[in-house]
Amino acid sequence: MKFATVVFIFSTLSSVSAALNLEASLRDGEENARTLKGAKGETKSPKKSKSHKAPKSHKAPKSNALLEILPAEFGDVHPAKMDIGPDKRIYFTGGTDYRAYRVDSQGKAEMFAEINGGAGFTLGCQFDANGNYYMVNGKAVYMVSADKLSNKAQSLPIEPEEFFLWPTDATAIPMSIDVDNNTGCAYVSDMGKGEIWKIDINTRMGSVWASSADVSGAYNMLFGEADSTNFLGVPFGVVEVMVDAKSEWLYFSAHERNFFGRIRILPNGDAGELQVLGVVENRAALNGAFLDVIGNKLYGATPFLNFQNGVERDPKATRGGEIWMLDIDDIADDGTGGTPERILSDLNFGTLTDVITGHNFGDPSDLYLLDGSFDTLKWPTGIIPDPNAAYHGAVRVLKAGGSKKGSKNGKIKKN
Repeated sequence: MKFATVVFIFSTLSSVSAALNLEASLRDGEENARTLKGAKGETKSPKKSKSHKAPKSHKAPKSNALLEILPAEFGDVHPAKMDIGPDKRIYFTGGTDYRAYRVDSQGKAEMFAEINGGAGFTLGCQFDANGNYYMVNGKAVYMVSADKLSNKAQSLPIEPEEFFLWPTDATAIPMSIDVDNNTGCAYVSDMGKGEIWKIDINTRMGSVWASSADVSGAYNMLFGEADSTNFLGVPFGVVEVMVDAKSEWLYFSAHERNFFGRIRILPNGDAGELQVLGVVENRAALNGAFLDVIGNKLYGATPFLNFQNGVERDPKATRGGEIWMLDIDDIADDGTGGTPERILSDLNFGTLTDVITGHNFGDPSDLYLLDGSFDTLKWPTGIIPDPNAAYHGAVRVLKAGGSKKGSKNGKIKKN
């Protein structure tokens, strides 16, 4: 569950003693954040090491951008995943680099964390209820402690600690992470193998929780298209994983199979049945997603249409620029009743890789979007899908996107 959601939920449970303790720790985090503000209310960046200067921010002339990520200032950054921190800033990973960045509501940004000796893209990220920040790549799950993030004397960039090392050859493409603060467990998706790992954040022990390789066939839908010819050369399966407020369901987005789904969390913590909730049309790849437990809606970002075809088959993959929404209140316990709605289709928003609501950051009705510029990325297969496209990596804003109703262009598909 995203940090902004945790703040809201526990603020409404202040009469419960356990919630009071956690709420106090969240308030402490906000007090620490307030010590970073100057006399005029402007945010001051913590001291930076001379060898790693944080990049300058650049407010975009385009009305939909909070932050334009320019190569001359930021280098080769393809934003992948984001969360909103206790200091009310958006934190996001750089995708193709080993770094993480943060930006405030005024568009002031900095690089604050860098992994040394990492493996592969740095993708998933999330805060836990204590304000610790987690990052995921092919080597490990990493953590930046809340103490370091709130320490105004901390030099930047911070080197995250290795929190959980992947066993040798255990994973293909670790993609996203979600911390269930009710149970103290983190769930991490492996998009390449079609698996979901479960890690105890207290003992730092973990194992595969649900796998497309399960002989029962119960989780086959976690895998990508078997005949995929995408840019990476590996089928893209389960992407984002998100646990609901009651820890009863783990929701997820499926990239090449183009659907929202969920897996029942059994009372003993094991994985139960998988349900396909709704398939989106036009082979819109569902990448980063956000479960809004306040509004009870599920959002998904589409970077590409027909991603599974790459450039080798028709129709070839093209930039998506779409946001989809599924109303959880419409879904019955057996998974029926939901219909995905497309609330945005605009190529000016770029190659959208993630989405989050404005709770604890700006207007709660706004949606904040990551434009990953993946259409300009040179993939491991050597392919650049759209070499003539202008670089447009950004943190973008869809005003009132969280209150929009779109066309019901999805279709229901039962597992």
